[in-house]
Amino acid sequence: MAAVTAGVTLARMSASEQGGANSFTAGTISVTTGSPASVTCTTTGLLPGVSSAGALIGNVTDSTCTFDVKYTGNVSAYLGMDIAVTDGSTSLFSSGSSTGLQLYLADASSTSYVTSNASNTGGTGDTTYTKEGGATAALPTSGISDLLVSRTAATNGSTVNFSLDYAMPQDSANTFQSGSVTIVLTFHAVQSRNNTLPADCAAGQQCNADGDGSTFAWS
Repeated sequence: MAAVTAGVTLARMSASEQGGANSFTAGTISVTTGSPASVTCTTTGLLPGVSSAGALIGNVTDSTCTFDVKYTGNVSAYLGMDIAVTDGSTSLFSSGSSTGLQLYLADASSTSYVTSNASNTGGTGDTTYTKEGGATAALPTSGISDLLVSRTAATNGSTVNFSLDYAMPQDSANTFQSGSVTIVLTFHAVQSRNNTLPADCAAGQQCNADGDGSTFAWS
């Protein structure tokens, strides 16, 4: 049958034209802190009343830890941030404590991610974050995930500057002596196209995936 078909084809005048080549390339999603690829800020010898320049209490004389996060993907994407809190053998940060280390994290657009309502004069107050929908809660020692950087999707080259500040309240408890804690911030991105942010997600607040990930998901 193949031979018959070929013979018929040869007996006819024919012409053909090849259309343009069709190719498909997946988009890329990538986040970097630039150079260096990671930023480490180390502070030692903290004493009651000591704080960094952007803190709301204390002497505000220590240096703020600052770093840039750059989106380098070629498709638009939403940026999210996870915060991991790891205390040393002796705790320095205690969730819900007004006398442990207090944290303040914001970006250059004045969006606040974690803050403290502790005061110089003691009393109640702790480091807090904002849940999806606007309710505040104490930053847990287990950390939190998926804080939304902006409702506006990042494009290639978008850069956000962050500042992390800290304070030891004047009435810090003796139990924090020789304490230590490590705070690790991890940034991730997810495509924005066909991935609709929930209406109650706001910059600086936690933004959760919907129940089955059919409308919005981080992965």
